[in-house]
Amino acid sequence: MACSQQLDLHLKEKYPMLQFFTERPFGVEIETYGLNYVVTPLDGGMIKPYNIWSRAKDGRRLHQLCKDLTICLGSDRQSWHFEEDSSIVGRGGAELVSPVLRGLDGLIQVYHSLQFLAAIDRVKVNDSCGFHVHHGVDKDSYGCDQIRKLVSLVYPLEEQLYTLIPGERQNSATCRPMEIDIDRFLASCDNSCQNGNCRIKQLWYSPENRYEPEAPHRYDKTRYHGLNLHSYWYRSTIEFRYHSAVLADIDEAMQWIIFTQFLVELSSGFTPEIPYYAGANKWLRTIYRLYRRHGLTDLIAGS
Repeated sequence: MACSQQLDLHLKEKYPMLQFFTERPFGVEIETYGLNYVVTPLDGGMIKPYNIWSRAKDGRRLHQLCKDLTICLGSDRQSWHFEEDSSIVGRGGAELVSPVLRGLDGLIQVYHSLQFLAAIDRVKVNDSCGFHVHHGVDKDSYGCDQIRKLVSLVYPLEEQLYTLIPGERQNSATCRPMEIDIDRFLASCDNSCQNGNCRIKQLWYSPENRYEPEAPHRYDKTRYHGLNLHSYWYRSTIEFRYHSAVLADIDEAMQWIIFTQFLVELSSGFTPEIPYYAGANKWLRTIYRLYRRHGLTDLIAGS
């Protein structure tokens, strides 16, 4: 059996919620330090593969490691690539950024990318490193109502999420708990939602949520929350920044991607019947609690 088929079966057996994973586009950013590289002013922060001197722990050159783990490392944002990241504490701070991914094939690519990072000599993670996941949305069908639904799902979970994620992420300046006026945010939208000047957007871009009008839009400081809705208005994605970076525990990363996509699907109106497993992982147990909190207990089959 081919390696990709074996991995396919492994993922489906390991992660019960994979049966609900859709073809919704997603992407990841994996922050690390210890990469040996240089960048030039013309690179725009992107680390070209030929400017990376790191090798694998067993001595293989980077291009051979990429080939062995089927990682296509490129020099543009349509491929897996490294970008310089000055927010990371430690020499050689960098993030490995994915292209747009979809479905099981995309998960398998993330799986291999984490194997790739873990195999590079001296590349490590610390408390300043995050694992960011973006899920694409279509603004024609995903608007104010869906955003408010998402916040109504995530906001009550925030304290619990931080306890389930390795590290002290709630104390990080780059993935804070939401600082919006939650009651006003969850109130009914007005007609201005239709022209893009809606109340929830105004509440998101507020001083209380660390909005600074003079900051460049791409680097707006409201993005430094565990749930980053600035990304919705900037690039039509929902970004989850809560999670710490992982290298060794690849299963944790896979479960987080599946879990966060399920939250986006729930906010879109997709509410499937889910199976009950006595030995469910922590993220599936969180979904059970979410269903019960929102009166959906009858959709937990076999509970």
